[in-house]
Amino acid sequence: MNFEELQMKRESCRVYADRPVTREQLVHLVDVARFAPSACNSQPWHFILVDEPESREKVVEAFDDNGLTGCPWGASVPAFILICEEKAQYKPGVEEHYGPQHFAQMDIGMAAMGICYEAASMGLGTCIIGTMNQEKLHRAFGIPEERPVRLIITVGYPANEGAPRKKARKELDEIVTYNQW
Repeated sequence: MNFEELQMKRESCRVYADRPVTREQLVHLVDVARFAPSACNSQPWHFILVDEPESREKVVEAFDDNGLTGCPWGASVPAFILICEEKAQYKPGVEEHYGPQHFAQMDIGMAAMGICYEAASMGLGTCIIGTMNQEKLHRAFGIPEERPVRLIITVGYPANEGAPRKKARKELDEIVTYNQW
């Protein structure tokens, strides 16, 4: 499968089969993600793999951020990958000019997409969640206060097999211009 085909196959999965994801599969996804590009090769990420029932329940509880949740179906997810933001180490001058963490969230986003595309190539479904209660996650998983969880990726086998949903995207002429805005 070429990259364009993979891009069209990958979709946000919210309904999972009652089938476990192995720890080896989760480790493989992170092993692929760690090669994602990052500013000054800073690699400002730490991954927490969540695959045990008690730990999964803690993630589901942390999805509730004072009534706001981006994952009401979390209890059916076989595994989660939490991506925490680490202190970035930039080349001289970069941090002084742009700030200490200017590129970190973009870098984490690229690592997350690496996870999602590799998962799709393995027949796994994923969904990237950005709404969560930081305090609950830090307390439940012993995460240092200065290391926010930026994304949680749900991982499992999709319950609905078959062709992916039709993607609704803006037309190219709405998002592309040439040589100026």
